[in-house]
Amino acid sequence: MKMLNAWTYELDEPEIAVSEILSQLDLENNALTNSVAFVTCSYDFVESGMVQAVCDAIPFDVVGCTTLTNATNEESGTMLMCLTVLTADDCTFTTYLTDSLEHEYREPIQDAADKAKAALGETAKMAIAFLPIALTSTLTGGELMLATLDSALDGVPIFGTIGCDFDTAAYSNTFIIHNGNCEKNSIGFILIAGNVNPRFIVASTSEQNLRKQQAMITSSEGNLMKQVNNMSAKDYFESLGLMSGRGIEGMSSIPFVVDYGDGTQPVARAIYGLNEDGSAVCGGKMPEGSTLYIGRMEVDDILLTADASVKELLDTEEINGLIMFPCLGRNMVLATDPFAEIGVVKEQIGDKVPWHLAYSGGECCPVYDKDGNPVSRFHNFTFIACAI
Repeated sequence: MKMLNAWTYELDEPEIAVSEILSQLDLENNALTNSVAFVTCSYDFVESGMVQAVCDAIPFDVVGCTTLTNATNEESGTMLMCLTVLTADDCTFTTYLTDSLEHEYREPIQDAADKAKAALGETAKMAIAFLPIALTSTLTGGELMLATLDSALDGVPIFGTIGCDFDTAAYSNTFIIHNGNCEKNSIGFILIAGNVNPRFIVASTSEQNLRKQQAMITSSEGNLMKQVNNMSAKDYFESLGLMSGRGIEGMSSIPFVVDYGDGTQPVARAIYGLNEDGSAVCGGKMPEGSTLYIGRMEVDDILLTADASVKELLDTEEINGLIMFPCLGRNMVLATDPFAEIGVVKEQIGDKVPWHLAYSGGECCPVYDKDGNPVSRFHNFTFIACAI
């Protein structure tokens, strides 16, 4: 498999945007038998029609989403469109966009998965998924969407991201893209079969940035954490001095790390808020019996975990490209130096392999169980990467 990258800043003239993308890709000389593309960009490219124009000019399917900031080997920025082509003689690709999930999500996801599997015609080795921000009560978050898609795709490893945007508090300008069609309440995904060997890595916070105290989740329901150490979640946070008024101080930058106790790597969770009964609404499943750790997001640790993750993947064999979706929460902690994490990635990779990075509203990446098998999981505050 080959990975080809292209980018444009052009927001006004579709002909220029298309010309820049196509000239960089040089598909006539670089494309192999089968190809697919994914795109990330600011929502300005959707509203200006540039996404539609570029997708119309690409001679195969394009899936993607809007993002806070993105980058490839050559360029990085917020007002930037980055497009990556995956092309191979010995791989096959198919894509699909679900119907709207605004009022019901299970049936549209299952229907899309069934049609995509039938179109692929062979067993998929992996999926790359672009999920919407949960805008309605029927979408309780990325964890639920990912779990449903995982089941519908028969447990195929899923790597992906929740779309986001950079200047609305509710991320209301977040779009999922499929062949120029831009939707707010659908999932777009790519299925890949054949000679592909994805390797995944997940990093949220280093061990030295975890509090020594560990606790047990003693009562929960899905992503609702009711009790920790047999006291309400709110009371537990108060016992650690984390409460400020009616909320958790610095909540948007605190990773709550959960160890399922099943041999898989722990995952980081965000807490979105506290209910009147003292329970906490979290960014993903908080299973009863799991061990809970509280971490810290600091600039040095963000750069350290990104650097270590990329270095580890570069040490693996037969890498054709890297795809990375770090959490937008990490970017926010970087504050006055928002491109620092991208700078670390650029310095570490250089021109060794093509790469594409886009900030994420929620991360989808497999973790490995005790037998080395990938298990798809949802994450917050996490740097995720896939080597193909």
